[in-house]
Amino acid sequence: MTENELVHSIEESKTTVLRAIHKNLPEDLFSFVEDVTQETYLRYYLAFREKPPLSGESLHKWLYVVARNECRRAWRDNKKAGSLPFQMSDDLTGIESLYSFPTVEIDHENRDKWVRAQINELPEPFRQTTLYRLAGHKVNKIAQQLGVSAGTVKSRLARGREMLARLMNKNQKEQELDL
Repeated sequence: MTENELVHSIEESKTTVLRAIHKNLPEDLFSFVEDVTQETYLRYYLAFREKPPLSGESLHKWLYVVARNECRRAWRDNKKAGSLPFQMSDDLTGIESLYSFPTVEIDHENRDKWVRAQINELPEPFRQTTLYRLAGHKVNKIAQQLGVSAGTVKSRLARGREMLARLMNKNQKEQELDL
């Protein structure tokens, strides 16, 4: 399968995949829509990279079933996870090396509390993935723990960093206005 064929398959089937996700993913897991979509198309690519791509009704049926199964997997993994099976370090020094965000002009103890509060405002699954990373877990270990691919973990970390930076900028500006 060529890159153009993959792009064509995605364009042709995106409505079907999103319909399958909407129908099969519980509302409390809607933050997983992007991850389920990525996993669905990754499985399609891996299954057909050495074969001619599917088209028409067979493409739609195949992707619908995979998207449905990915929704079930996300629900099952979320149910199993329940709570995070690790403790985050009390020391957040060095967080700047993992995440770049605005400097907070407060003392060390209050800064750590403030950073934790910002991380806790991230939507799932970004919060959980970020907490795993901050706890020192490697990408592959996080992927294994969450039952997703390493690419999904990297994507969640990147999007989580962006959200965290925006959130911290917004909250820092609000704090400055309160002073």
